[in-house]
Amino acid sequence: MKRAVILAVMVLAGCGEHGAVREWDEGESWDQWARGVEARFAVSDAAGHGPDVGSDEWARALQQRLGIVDSQGHGPDIGSAEWRSAVEEKLP
Repeated sequence: MKRAVILAVMVLAGCGEHGAVREWDEGESWDQWARGVEARFAVSDAAGHGPDVGSDEWARALQQRLGIVDSQGHGPDIGSAEWRSAVEEKLP
């Protein structure tokens, strides 16, 4: 029931400036989620140079490029549900 309510809220409210926000499965691992994000918004260059997908360095680079943190580096904790939602909302 909780998941259905969350999905309904996301469908109704998630159609912002970048389109619908994908709900990730709570059972989805960090690695699976990170690979999906990298496929939509590459942190690494075309030759594969860059931090390892899913690493702390990758997550920090992602949040900087997407503007998840302010100029002082304040924002949601990396990997938290709030952080993942912020990333999903900013993805093209």
